[in-house]
Amino acid sequence: ALSVALLLGVERLRTESRASFANTISGTDLIVGARSGSTQLLLYSVFRIGDATNNISWQSFQDLSQHPKVKWAIPISLGDSHRGFRVMGTTADYFHHYRYAGDRTLTVKQGAVFDDVYDAVLGAEVAQTLGYAVGDKIVIAHGSGQKNLFSHDDKPFTVVGILQRTGTPVDRTVHVSLAGIEAIHVDWQGGQRPSGLGISAERALQMDLTPSTITAAYLGLKSRISTFQVQRF
Repeated sequence: ALSVALLLGVERLRTESRASFANTISGTDLIVGARSGSTQLLLYSVFRIGDATNNISWQSFQDLSQHPKVKWAIPISLGDSHRGFRVMGTTADYFHHYRYAGDRTLTVKQGAVFDDVYDAVLGAEVAQTLGYAVGDKIVIAHGSGQKNLFSHDDKPFTVVGILQRTGTPVDRTVHVSLAGIEAIHVDWQGGQRPSGLGISAERALQMDLTPSTITAAYLGLKSRISTFQVQRF
């Protein structure tokens, strides 16, 4: 009886885990990150669990996005948080190409997607738990822990949109632009901002905010037949 119960329990867990993953992200053919285990890559890039051991260069992402077999590419940048919720830097293409639960798209419940460097789009759970509405100001903290010693309080973000609930980690994510992630880190060295050397939010807007590295990328291919070819590349 114990053996049968254990077998059924493991099988149920396996089935539900696979269904949970399929409901979390779909329509993405490859997820690319720096060298690590595939499970670790899935955990931090999709489920926002753990952290990447390294980043990939922006040039590598450019090479991937320009590959003739790649239809679309979405960069993501992780490593910051807001009051216990993960912050993800990305581009507007994320809201157009990300799919979950088969072929469902992300829908904005209030407001719109980000259009400015200091705009933020909140997942449904973030907005509900913290009581945010469109127009509120938020401050991003350095690091992904519950308690952060360093915050980017000199460059606050404005909530411009709140997403419909999806039942996925998207609900627990604060979405900002890649340029926004770069802007809050332009004057940081070694994980903290040097005293007296801060760059104002307005001055940061005049700088080149092209990222040097990103955490990972989602790829959609023109044909799934080319999946292993692009993976080898």
